[in-house]
Amino acid sequence: MVALGAAALLMAACSHPDKVVVVQPAAQTPPPQTVVVEHQNSQPMQTNTIVVHDAPPPPRDETVPTEPPSPDQVWAPGHWEYQDNNYTWVQGTWVSRPQPNEQFVAPHWESRSDGWVYVPGYWR
Repeated sequence: MVALGAAALLMAACSHPDKVVVVQPAAQTPPPQTVVVEHQNSQPMQTNTIVVHDAPPPPRDETVPTEPPSPDQVWAPGHWEYQDNNYTWVQGTWVSRPQPNEQFVAPHWESRSDGWVYVPGYWR
C-alpha cells in the first residue's frame, strides 16, 4: 500500500472505478491515514468513496453563469473536497455532457454511520 494524499487518490480512483478511497481519521498524532481498498461493484456511482469524521462546511454561494459556452455543457456547482486533512473549496465549472440526454449529479457529502462520505459527481 502506498500512502498518497486524498486528492491524488481521488484522481487515481476516478481513473480506476474498481477502487474505493477511504480517509480514516486517526488520533491527533499521527495525521489521518489514507487507504485504497479493492472493491468490485457494478454501480460506478458507489465505487469512489472518501469517509471523513468531521462534517464539511456549508456550500459557498457562487454566481452561476447564465449561458453555457456550448449547448452540450452543463454547470457543475462548486463543492468541498478533503485534501491534506482539510476541506478545500472547488469552484463550479462547465462540464461537457457525454451523451445528449444525460443529467449531471453534482459531487456532495452524505452523513453515514461511519462519518461523512464524499460522493463524486457523475452522469446518469
